[in-house]
Amino acid sequence: MIIRKSIIQDLLSIQQLYQTVARISGGIARKEHEISEAYIQNFLTKSLANGCSMVAEEDGRIIAEVHTYSFGIECFAHMFGDTTICVHPDFQGKGVGRKVFSALLDYVSNERKDILRVELHARESNAAAIELYKKLGFNVEGRAVGRVLDPDGRIVADVPMGWLNPNFLQ
Repeated sequence: MIIRKSIIQDLLSIQQLYQTVARISGGIARKEHEISEAYIQNFLTKSLANGCSMVAEEDGRIIAEVHTYSFGIECFAHMFGDTTICVHPDFQGKGVGRKVFSALLDYVSNERKDILRVELHARESNAAAIELYKKLGFNVEGRAVGRVLDPDGRIVADVPMGWLNPNFLQ
């Protein structure tokens, strides 16, 4: 497995990955029909311009992607958000997500010392994701009751989480 920074030419492969994962109930928040080329281009462009997107490849195929980026607002210049990870179903539970996410956090720690905070949201019903994020150093920062409509029709809480860069330089 190779982990590397994403490039714009990865767009269609990342779109295929996200569509595959969206077919699994509870896999990612978006449904398959919501994963358009424009959606992928939007976050990939923002991540490449002022953030980070990393992919994991095996045999030339993208099997995981994680991204985060700046909101472009001065009061949030010290943070990245809209952090999302997507791992192909065949590779879930095998440490791929941890490795690609760790690579992203290593990049922030070592190359983006201007970034103090990386934040994300996880559905309360996705306990495995919350546990992974905790192991990566994210802290639970609350509970947004009634925020997410799960694929099974239940409305569940969203769990905001944050990670602080130990190498931040103000």
